[in-house]
Amino acid sequence: MYQFTVTSWNVRGIRSQAKKIKIFDYVSRLNADIVFFQETHLLKSEEKSLTDSNFNKIYNSCFNSRQRGVSVLLNKRLPVNIINSVIDPEGRYIIIKVVIYNKCFTILNLYAPNNDDPDFFHRIFSELSDLSADSSLIIGGDFNLALNTSLDRSSKCSNTKPSRSAKILMDYMEDLGIGDVWRLNNPTKKEYTFFSPVHKSFSRIDFFLSNNSIVHKMSSKIHPIIISDHAPISLTLQCDSNQKVSSLWRFNTSLLNDSKFEKIIRKEWEDFLLTNDSPEISPSLLWETGKAVIRGKIISYSSFKKKQEQMAEKTLEEKIKKLTEEYAANPSELLWEKLQNTKLNLNIILSKKTDFILQQLRYKNFDYNNKSGKYLANQLKHSKENSFIAAISDNAGQTLNLPQDINNIFHDYYQNLYSSNLNPDPEDIKTFLNKLNLPQLTIDQKTTLDSPLTLQELQNALDSMSTGKAPGPDGFPAEFLKHFWSMLAPLFFRVVTEIKNKGHVGGHMNTANIKLLLKPDKNPILPSSYRPISLINTDLKIISKALTSRLEKVVQSIIHQDQTGFIKNRHSTDNVRRLFNVINMAQNSKKKTIILSLDAEKAFDRVNWSFLLTVLGKFGFGESFIQWISTLYNKPKASVTTNKITSQSFTLQRGTRQGCPLSPLLFAIFVEPLAAAVRQNSVIKGIHSSISEHKINLYADDILLYLEEPQSSLEEVFNLINSFSKLSDYSINWTKSSILPLTKNSWNPAHQNPQHPSTTNTIKYLGLNISPNLNELIKLNHDPMLDKVTEDLRRWNNLPISLLGRIASVKMKILPKINYLFSMIPLKPPKQWFQRLDSTTTKFYTRNKKPKISLSTLQKNKDEGGLEAPNFMHYYLANQILYLTEWLNPKEYYNTWLEIEQLDCKHIKLSDLPFITATLKHHNCFKNPLIASTLTAWWKALDITNGQLKTSILSPIWHNPDFKNKKTPLYLKTWEESGITHLQDLFENDKIRSYNNLTQAFDINKSNFLQYLQVTETIKKTTPLDLTTLQPPELAIYMKKISTKSKKLSKIYRALSNTNCNYLPIAKWEAELSITPSTDFWAEICCNTFKMTKNTNLQLIQYKVLHRSHITQQKMHKMGFSATDICSQCTQNTADSYLHALWLCSPVQHFWILITEKLSSILDYIIPLSPNLCLIGDLTMLQPPANQSQSILAALAIAKKNNITKLERQKNP
Repeated sequence: MYQFTVTSWNVRGIRSQAKKIKIFDYVSRLNADIVFFQETHLLKSEEKSLTDSNFNKIYNSCFNSRQRGVSVLLNKRLPVNIINSVIDPEGRYIIIKVVIYNKCFTILNLYAPNNDDPDFFHRIFSELSDLSADSSLIIGGDFNLALNTSLDRSSKCSNTKPSRSAKILMDYMEDLGIGDVWRLNNPTKKEYTFFSPVHKSFSRIDFFLSNNSIVHKMSSKIHPIIISDHAPISLTLQCDSNQKVSSLWRFNTSLLNDSKFEKIIRKEWEDFLLTNDSPEISPSLLWETGKAVIRGKIISYSSFKKKQEQMAEKTLEEKIKKLTEEYAANPSELLWEKLQNTKLNLNIILSKKTDFILQQLRYKNFDYNNKSGKYLANQLKHSKENSFIAAISDNAGQTLNLPQDINNIFHDYYQNLYSSNLNPDPEDIKTFLNKLNLPQLTIDQKTTLDSPLTLQELQNALDSMSTGKAPGPDGFPAEFLKHFWSMLAPLFFRVVTEIKNKGHVGGHMNTANIKLLLKPDKNPILPSSYRPISLINTDLKIISKALTSRLEKVVQSIIHQDQTGFIKNRHSTDNVRRLFNVINMAQNSKKKTIILSLDAEKAFDRVNWSFLLTVLGKFGFGESFIQWISTLYNKPKASVTTNKITSQSFTLQRGTRQGCPLSPLLFAIFVEPLAAAVRQNSVIKGIHSSISEHKINLYADDILLYLEEPQSSLEEVFNLINSFSKLSDYSINWTKSSILPLTKNSWNPAHQNPQHPSTTNTIKYLGLNISPNLNELIKLNHDPMLDKVTEDLRRWNNLPISLLGRIASVKMKILPKINYLFSMIPLKPPKQWFQRLDSTTTKFYTRNKKPKISLSTLQKNKDEGGLEAPNFMHYYLANQILYLTEWLNPKEYYNTWLEIEQLDCKHIKLSDLPFITATLKHHNCFKNPLIASTLTAWWKALDITNGQLKTSILSPIWHNPDFKNKKTPLYLKTWEESGITHLQDLFENDKIRSYNNLTQAFDINKSNFLQYLQVTETIKKTTPLDLTTLQPPELAIYMKKISTKSKKLSKIYRALSNTNCNYLPIAKWEAELSITPSTDFWAEICCNTFKMTKNTNLQLIQYKVLHRSHITQQKMHKMGFSATDICSQCTQNTADSYLHALWLCSPVQHFWILITEKLSSILDYIIPLSPNLCLIGDLTMLQPPANQSQSILAALAIAKKNNITKLERQKNP
C-alpha cells in the first residue's frame, strides 16, 4: 500500500513570520505531502518568503494587492513528476498535472470569489478540461459556497437556498463524475470549516472534490478551526501497490543535547553489556545486537518525547472541535465563552512554541546572516535538489516509470556492474606485473603498515570525520559515535581485533546503501547517468579511515608523480601546467604528435580485487595490511535506494566504493601498473624533451597520453590496455575517448580504424576546454565562465542580502570558480575581461545603483577601510606567483613541468628568474608562454607593491643577461663549483669582499685576480656593488620565506592587497572633530567596526558612517537635487553637513544625550557625550573595562541605525 495526504487551508494571510511558523508547524503535524493554501495575501515580490525545508516545489499565484493568493507546496519526500501547470494571474487558482507513484493526477487549488459568481466555475472547469484527460482529479480549497445548505450550514442559516454558483458546481460534478469526498464518507454528519465572527455562524465551504471511482480509496478529515478562521482539511488517498516504500532510520542528532536522553542511553548500554557480554559471545555479534537495542531505545524515546510535546496541543484541539460542534448545534453564551477560552489556551501554547522558534531564528540571523556559510548558500541556491527519478530505461530500451520498476532496474544495473565475470589466472597477473619495474615499500614502511591498529588511531579517525554527513544503513552518524565514544570504544576495539583475526566483517557492518546523484548534463533516463554514492556505516568507516591515514603516508613513495589525484602534496595544477608545456614543446618541435584522452568506463566500479591484492603485494605491502584490504572486500553487500524504495541487498564482487575513505588511494595503486607499463614500453613513443620523455598524465581516472609516431604508438596503447583489461576488469570507452592532434598533419582521421577514438579540435580535461592553440584558452574557458558569473549575479540581484552578504556571496560562490581558471590557465585574460567582471560584481554589490563607495575601496583590507571584496586581478597575479614559488623551491625536476621550463631557460636556473630584470624578455625562456605569463605577473606584482624590478643581492652572477662581458653573460665554472653563485656571495659584513677574502672564503685559486676584476667590473657597469642599492624588494624576500609554507595563495594575495594606507575620508573627519591622531588610530577604528559584534548589519552601519556614505541636505544641494543646503530638521539655520546631520542637529543632540545617559545607567559607567566615541567609535577617551568595550560600540551602532533610518526618511529623530 502507498498513500499521500493533501491538506487545504485558508490561512487568511501568511506574511507574518510568527504566523507562518505556526502554520507550517501544524501542517508538519498533519503529515501533509501536498499543501493547498488560500488567501496568502502575498505580492509577487514576496513569493520567496513562503519557503520551508520540507517542501522543494512551491507554486504561487499572487494578486497585485494584498488580497487573494493561492499556493501549492509539494513535500520533498513525495515522488512526484510535474507534467504541466497553469497559474492564474489573479491569485484565484493553480492547476498542476502530476504523476505520483505512477498514477496521473490533475490537482486544483482554488479560492473562489465570496460573491455569487458562476462564471468563475465555468472558467475553472474550462481550464480543467484541457489538462485533466487521462488523469484523476483532486480539487480542493475555499469554494465560498455550501453544497448542501441544510447540512453544511449551522442551524441559523440552514434554510438558505443554494447559490447559483453552487448549482453550477453541482452540475459540473454530476457531468464529470466527481463528488465531495468528506460528504460521501459522512452522509448525514454536520461539521464545519469556517466560522463567521460577525454572524456567529458556521459553514462547510472548504472541501475536496475527486472522481467517484476513487473516492472509496480516500478519507477526508476536518481539523479544528485554529490560527485562521478556517479549519485545515485533509484528504488521504490509499492505493494498492506491490511497491515497498521504505524509510531508512536515521539518528536525530539534536537528541545529543538532551541530558535525559544521554543518561538513558548510557544506562541502556551498561545494562546490555552486563546482561550479554560473555567470553562465548562474539564481540561482532555483541556490537551488532547492541546497536539494534540502542536503535530501538532511541526510536521509543523519540516517539514518547514527541507525543509528550504534542499531548497538550492535541487535547486542546480535540476540545475545540467538540465545543465547536456543540456550539454549532446549540449556541449559548456559556459554550461560546468555553470555546474562546480553550482557543486562547491553545494559542498561548502555540505562541510560546513560535516565540522560541522565532528567537532561535533571530539568533541564527544575528550570527550568520550575510556571512559565508550554509545560511547564505541556501539563499543563493538556484533550485532545491530533487532526488526523485521519474523514469528510467531498461536494457531493452523500454522506459519504465513505476517506482518499484525503477528500483528494480537500478538494483539489476548495479548488481551487474559490481559483478565480475572475469577470473584472471593469478600467474597471468604475476607475469604481467613482473615485467614492470615497480618501486617497493621500505622495511620500515611495511612494518608500520602491518602493525595492529591502536585505539588512538581509531579515535583519531573518528575525530577527523565531518559532521552533518548521511549515515550508513544502521542510521548512526559520526556525531553519535563521537558523543558516546568513551562508552562504545572498549567493545568496538574488541570488534576491530576480532575482524582482523577472523578476516571477515560480521553482521551488517559491511553493508552499504547506494544513493544516486544525477551527473551534470547527463540524460536522466539512463542508469549510467547517475553517480553511485555508497553510504557506509560509520563504524566500518572508522576502520577504513584509520587504514587510509597509514596508507597516505607511504603512497607517494610508490606512485609515480605522473599521478596527482588524491595524493598529498600533489595537485591537479601540476597536471595542467605540464600539459600546456608539453603542447608548447610539441608545437616547437614540429613533429607528429597527438594527445589521447582516455574515458575510463566506471573506473572505480570495475576494480578487480584479485588484481588489486596482487598489485599490493608487488609494491611490497605486508601480509597484515593486505589482509585488512582483503577483509574489507570479503563479500561486502549493498542495496540501492530510489524514490523512497530500498532494494534487496546484493553481494559486491568488484569495485572500490565511492564513499569509502580508502577508495581513492586504492584506485591509484590499482591503475599504477598501467601507467608504469606505458612509461616502460619502448614502442609507445612519448613526446620528447632533450633529456626525457613525457608519456602519461593521470588525475585519478582522468588519463592523458602524449604520443609521437601516433600510428604505431596508438596501436601499442590499444594492445597494452587490452592486455591490462583482461587481468584487471579495467575498461576504456573508446567512443568517448578522443584524439587531439597537436601539429598539422599529426593525425589523419580518414586513416584511423573505426575502433579508434574520434579526432577533435578540443578536449575536456579536469573541467577545462583544451586546444592545441594555447591562445584560444581564454575564449574557450574564461569567456563562458564570465557569462555564467553574470547570469548568477543577475539571478541573485533581488535577494534580500546586504553589501557584506553580497561580497560574501561573491567570495563563496564566484571566486572559487574564477580562481580555478586562474590557477589552471596561466595566460592573462584581456583587460576588457577584468573590466566586465569588475563592472558586473559592482552592479551586484550596489543593486544596479551608483556606488557610494568605490570598488577599489571595497577591495582593501578591513583595517584600511575596505571590506575585502575580491580583487580579481590580484587573484590572477597571486595564482601565477604560486608557480613562481615552485621555481624558488623546486621539487624533483624529472618528467615534470619544472623540467620542461628549466630546459627552456637553458643555463639560467628557474629559481633565479624572479631576480633578473626585464632583459629576460629577450632570452629564450620568454618564448615559453607559461614562463612569460608568470614573469609578467611577477613584475606587475612588484609594481603594485612599490617594489622595483632591479638587480639585487639575490640576483645570479652566471648566465645573467644583465651581466654581459663582450655581449656574453658571465660564467666561470670554477667559481660556480666553489659556491659563488649570487651577488650576495660577493659581500661580507655589508661590504664587497676583497680578492684575498674571496679566495679564502671559497677556496679559489689565487692566480685568478683578473677573473675577479672581470666579474666585479662587469657587474658595476649595470649596478653599483653597494648593499644599500642591492637590497631586494620586500615582496621577493617574502616569496622566498613562504615558498615552503602552506596556504600560499592567501598569503600572496594579502601581500599584494596590503597597501598600508587608509581609505576612509580621514581629512574630513579630522577637520570636523579637530583631532590629530596617531598613525595606527584609524586602523584601530576600522578594526573595531568588525570586532564589536557578530552581526553584519550593525557592522555595515558603522562602516557606512565611517565612509560618510549617507545623503544629507548639503550633499543633495551640491548634487542639484535641493534648492538649499540648510537643515530642515532644526531651527539653527545651519548647513546640513554630515556632522550636523548625525550629531550637531538639536533633535539629534537630544537623542544622543538620552542614549549616553541610558548607557551610563545600564553599565554603571560614565559614557561621555562625544562624537569621537558615538560616531567613529574612538575608545581611547573612554578606556572601559575589557568586557564592556565591544558592547558599548554595538549599542552605539544600534543607536546610529535608529538615527540614520530617520535621517533617510527625513523625519525628526
